[in-house]
Amino acid sequence: MAWKRNGIAMTQGKHFAAGGDHFAALPNKKIHAPKGIARLTVTAATMAAMTGSSLISPFTAFAQTGDGGTQHPAVMSPIAAHAGAASGTGAKSAAQTIADLQKAVDEAKAKEDAAKASYDEAANPYNEAASARDQAKASYDSAVSAGTAADRAAMDEYARQVAEGKDAADAAGKDLEQAKAGLADAKADASEKDEAYQSALKAAQDAKDALDKAKADAVSATPEAISAAEQAVRDAQAAVSRAQAELDNANATLADAQSKLVAAQSAKDAADAVLVAAKQNKDTADAKAAAASAAYEQAKADLAAAEAGASGPEYDAAKQKGADAEAALAAARAAQSQCESELEQAQSAAATAQADLNDAQASLSVKQQTAVDAESGVNAAQSALDAANAALDAAKQANADAVAKLDAAKQAVKDAESAKEAADVELANAKVAKDTADASVTAAQQKVDEAQAKLDSADAQLKQGAIGFFRAMGADDAVNIILNAKYAGKTEVGNSKDATSLDNMLNAIRWMKSVNDYRKSVDLSELQVTYKLIAGAIADANYSDTVLDHARQYDFAENLAWNYGIDPSGQWIEQEKGFFDKATEALYGVTGLVGKDAYDFYAKNGVAINHWIANNCRWENGSSGTVGHYMNIINPELAVMGMATCTKGTMSGLQTQCYTAEISGWSGSGWNTNPISVDEYEQKLTSYIDGLKNAKSALDAAKADLAAKQQAATDAVETVQQKQVAADSAQAGIDAAKQDVTDAQRAVDAAKADLAAKQQGVTDARAGLDAAKSNLDAANAAVVTAKSTVQQKQVAFDAANAAVTTAQSKLDSAKADTAAKQQGVDDANADLAKFFQDVTDAKKAVDTAKSVHDAAAADQAEKAAVLAAAKQKADGTARALADAQRAVDAAKADTGVAADRLTGSQTDLEDAQSNLDILTGLAAKLAEAQRREQDAVKAVNDTKAALDAAKADTIAAESLVSAAEQAKAQADAKLSKLNSIDAGAAIASGHDVNADDALNALFAAAVEARAKVAPAKAILDEKQAAVDGLQPGYDVALAAYEQAKSDRIAAEQELSAEIARQEAEEAAKKQAAYSPKHLAGTETAQSGSLAQTGDRAGLIGETFVIGGTVLVATGVFLDRKKRREQM
Repeated sequence: MAWKRNGIAMTQGKHFAAGGDHFAALPNKKIHAPKGIARLTVTAATMAAMTGSSLISPFTAFAQTGDGGTQHPAVMSPIAAHAGAASGTGAKSAAQTIADLQKAVDEAKAKEDAAKASYDEAANPYNEAASARDQAKASYDSAVSAGTAADRAAMDEYARQVAEGKDAADAAGKDLEQAKAGLADAKADASEKDEAYQSALKAAQDAKDALDKAKADAVSATPEAISAAEQAVRDAQAAVSRAQAELDNANATLADAQSKLVAAQSAKDAADAVLVAAKQNKDTADAKAAAASAAYEQAKADLAAAEAGASGPEYDAAKQKGADAEAALAAARAAQSQCESELEQAQSAAATAQADLNDAQASLSVKQQTAVDAESGVNAAQSALDAANAALDAAKQANADAVAKLDAAKQAVKDAESAKEAADVELANAKVAKDTADASVTAAQQKVDEAQAKLDSADAQLKQGAIGFFRAMGADDAVNIILNAKYAGKTEVGNSKDATSLDNMLNAIRWMKSVNDYRKSVDLSELQVTYKLIAGAIADANYSDTVLDHARQYDFAENLAWNYGIDPSGQWIEQEKGFFDKATEALYGVTGLVGKDAYDFYAKNGVAINHWIANNCRWENGSSGTVGHYMNIINPELAVMGMATCTKGTMSGLQTQCYTAEISGWSGSGWNTNPISVDEYEQKLTSYIDGLKNAKSALDAAKADLAAKQQAATDAVETVQQKQVAADSAQAGIDAAKQDVTDAQRAVDAAKADLAAKQQGVTDARAGLDAAKSNLDAANAAVVTAKSTVQQKQVAFDAANAAVTTAQSKLDSAKADTAAKQQGVDDANADLAKFFQDVTDAKKAVDTAKSVHDAAAADQAEKAAVLAAAKQKADGTARALADAQRAVDAAKADTGVAADRLTGSQTDLEDAQSNLDILTGLAAKLAEAQRREQDAVKAVNDTKAALDAAKADTIAAESLVSAAEQAKAQADAKLSKLNSIDAGAAIASGHDVNADDALNALFAAAVEARAKVAPAKAILDEKQAAVDGLQPGYDVALAAYEQAKSDRIAAEQELSAEIARQEAEEAAKKQAAYSPKHLAGTETAQSGSLAQTGDRAGLIGETFVIGGTVLVATGVFLDRKKRREQM
């Protein structure tokens, strides 16, 4: 495809090309020579020949010099060298033919140089005129743009004021509705408060009637009568206290007697138990003694019988020894028995002493308890006296306090009245604060509505994507490029994947930076951007998302790439640079070319490079390689670019990336006007997006402020309520303080009566204390006597215990002696046993029986003594029990008398208390009726105040309605005034009587801006006329130059043809033809193989073979075509 070498490439295993052409559109520009001559001539002639083993030197290359001239070295035929050495006229004729043709070529080249000089002479003024025309066009475009912008500014401000006026009218309408609703609520509230006030009036009348009845009922309940009744109660209470004291004393005496009776009964029960046990023990001892005596007599008989059978002096001696030992044992046993008897007697005496001591101690305990009780009585009496004194002191203090409280209550009334006045002031201030807070809420709500409107507009503008951005930047020409494109239907504004989406615009900036990063790395200037080039890239990217080709809607250089969202520079730069590097190395042995050097080298050798790459390099899909995209990146003449990304993925999910570029200087379509840096563009785009997105933050802030204002208003309402409660409370405080004065006066009267009663209580308590002290003295004397008795019984008990100890010691000694004597008997019996076993056994039996007999006799005697003592003790406890019973009976009788006296006193107290309760009940009912009457009066005052406030609120609500109606009328009038403005006429005239100063200033600015368009257009027409005047001469010179060039090429072709013919003959003669495979059969180079710019000059080239030598002559001539502005 020849159209501007449009480039297509892909990565990830897919490369696309069409018919072997590389689709890279290079800028439609000439390359400027140092003297400004807008042309580039590259002519190269190369010849490689081989005849046999000889290598013929190539033709000399020729190209443009620095001053625009062309060098023409002699073109020497390879046949001439052979012809000079040959003989014969035939050979000389062939050489002459070549010489003649060479002369024709030289003449044609001379004519071409002359025509070129004429062309240059005509081109200089033409180019200067065209440049002046372009500047005039830029000025004209700027004036038109400024006029359009001024018109838009005026229209935008007018639209804003209309929208603002409509919002204000709508808001005023809402305010009026709210005010009317508030008035209705206020009236309803006033009606409700009036009903409450009427109810309070009725309740107050009912309370007054009840108070009158209570006063009539309480006629007998005078303070004097109540005081007398209270004194009667106190007298009755004193009598009850005295009777209670007497009963307590009687109960104490009864308790003492009962305690003694219990002790006596316990002692008798114990003595009886001991007597029964003693009798049983005596009977048992008697039986044991009888049995032991019988056994002893039988043992003696058995011994006598045994002894009758014994004889001899040794036996007699042993027998005597045994008899002596028996006698000694008997004596010892008798002594032991005597000691045991003495011990039993001592123990019995100790038991008796113990019992006497216990009785004395029990009596002492009773006496001590009586003393303790008496002391408790004294303490109680003292406590009663102390309490009476304390009560008297308290009564005195209560009287003083009552008087103080009366004074304080009177002062409290004054303080409460002052507090009520202060509360009323605070309530009024709180209501003012509430009104201010309500106004703040209204203002904050208006700001929220405005922020919401801006947010709604921002959402719509965000969806407009590039359209909204370009309009915001004043780049309407960019908007028109997108919306009026040939394939505008491919663009879907609002689609987030369309190239117009703001996200895709941001994404494309990365690829712009990638291009500039590479250009910087190879010492090329960074490209700036223009909105028009970006718009063109957007329009073309949306088209190429659906078609694997260029849209060809606009005349700028363009690269396309389809991939899955990667950096396209890998396709446009890295891969194609690799192709370029391989070609330069293979063809010319040149490596390391980058940036301007690479571009300039390609400009000179592009045909051969393209041809080599097409035959030797392949994309991954198998199509021929290209370098057009790479050249569109490294072109040093480029100044501005655009970039767009479409992510719809219509073709197998592939994203489309479009790069557009333009050189600096004059540009008929204005692609390079108003350039900005990539960073500035990024900043503008980012700021624009953030500004739209921040509309949500602004709304949130406005809502937060509204919430704060609403909370403040709510707090203000609560404050009003609190202050109202405080005011009500202050009024209640006044009422309560007045009631406190009344109550305090009653308390003073009661305190005085109570003080007299407490004085009598002290007198009675002193009498009770004196009686209790007398009882304590008697009890203490009895305790002293009882203690003396205990001491005597303790001495007797200690002596008895000492006797028991002595007797026990004597018994222990006697038992030891008996044991020794028993050992003597045992020894004698052992000796006697030597003679006769029977006697020994009998003797042992006698000893044993005697021991048992003696022990039984001793136990019998002991048990008899214990029985006698137990019987004596039982008789004594029986007598003591009878005495204790008589004492209890007497105490019970005294207690009954005291209880009856207490019952009578309590009855008298109940009667007195009942009378007092009746009187105080009537007084309490009167006080309650008075309180209710006061509460009812307060309720009347409160409901009256609430009714007055509700009426005031109604009046205020009516005022708000009136103000809202006035505001609504004003807003409607303002909106009507705005609607009456003919914006179009105002923009034309510069003024409208109904517009404000700001809007009229914009109308005037629009007129002023448009006024500058006509002079700019006149200048542009003048400059265009100058261009048109020079155009014929320029076209003639250009045509003559192109004709001379064509003649020169024809002469060269004729010379080449003759060379080829002669070479063919020579080859036929030598039978040695050679043709390189990579050039054999090559067709004429196609238009578009080099970076075509759209100039009228074409690419002329021939490939031919002469005698086995391949000759290639190519020529490329590019110049600036005549440009016309499309007005």
